[in-house]
Amino acid sequence: MLHTSSKKHLVLNKFYLTSVLLFSLVLSIVQSPLSFGANPPSAPQYVEPMSDTNQVAITWDPPSSNGGEPLLNYTARIWSLPPPTNSAIFASCTTTQFGCIIGGLIAGNVYYVDVIASNSAGAGAPSASRSISPGASGKPPSNVSATSDAKGLITVKWVPLTSAGTGTFAWYRAEIFTDSEIGTGSYTSYCTTGAITDSSCLIGGLKLGTTYYAQVRTYTSLGSGFPSFPRIKIIAGTPAAPTASPTPSQTAPSASTSSKATPKATSSIGSQASPGVTGLASSSTPPRNVKVISLSKALRFSWSPPKNTGGLKILGYRADALGGSDKLLHECRTTAKVFTCTIKNLESKQVYNVAVYTMFAGKESPSSKIFRVVTKS
Repeated sequence: MLHTSSKKHLVLNKFYLTSVLLFSLVLSIVQSPLSFGANPPSAPQYVEPMSDTNQVAITWDPPSSNGGEPLLNYTARIWSLPPPTNSAIFASCTTTQFGCIIGGLIAGNVYYVDVIASNSAGAGAPSASRSISPGASGKPPSNVSATSDAKGLITVKWVPLTSAGTGTFAWYRAEIFTDSEIGTGSYTSYCTTGAITDSSCLIGGLKLGTTYYAQVRTYTSLGSGFPSFPRIKIIAGTPAAPTASPTPSQTAPSASTSSKATPKATSSIGSQASPGVTGLASSSTPPRNVKVISLSKALRFSWSPPKNTGGLKILGYRADALGGSDKLLHECRTTAKVFTCTIKNLESKQVYNVAVYTMFAGKESPSSKIFRVVTKS
């Protein structure tokens, strides 16, 4: 009898131990960060490299999908050959932010940049690569200042460049941010102007009484240079004496940047004097095969190069969308070898008139056919 009781007790102990082990195993699986059903994230969006003498700053937006798991970090990679390639990565940086700076590059060399995002399931697909040539993309203009009128229109001024380096000058771009530090804050608005001798442009669509910060970048045929430094503080709707920056330091900023929204420019579609343009290249033809896809509060453009450039060198393309309650022009720009771009942060279920232009040095092509497109919710 005692022997039977001991056997039962032993069986019960084994059952108890087995139950505890099974429960622990299930609990560890449930609590594990490697959750079932997770996939690597999609590619980061809107990757933009900016170069200085021997370094490149890369910024990007988050991927459209995190794969079902929180993102852990991003890795920006620089290649000597266009990826995909079997060659080793030339340099890289890993960060939890939306931008980083990579140094040690050789001025004048062409590099290729892409970015990957990672979650607990692993690294996702790389973004499309972008080319950049350090030291050749244009220094920022000096002595940047900003003033506002009572209606909130901000005038950004600067001392223009005397040389665009080894690239061909394309345009200046004055940008308004929500944060004072280089590499932080999101885009709010911007304006562009297309002659190397230009020294100002006007930005609208801002909220009265709100503090903003202005900077200016130079674009050439080789891409964007680093922005002016430091950013200039301005309060929209508060007329005041201009606040000017010192001559830009040769020491580049060393910060990461936050996610940016596509900003708004201040011009009108079809205008022959839109920002970034001093004349019409009337002998050129518009971009061909223009297509516009409606997305959620966004429009994605694609096109083919024009049939005739009028003998001018193409520096890039500009896609415009006019509409919304603010009646301001929204735009996106690309370099000469990129034939697609996306305008984000538009109003949902809003009708926009859209078109694409070819950009030359101080000139633009006639407008492509103007489409009417409705954004999705």
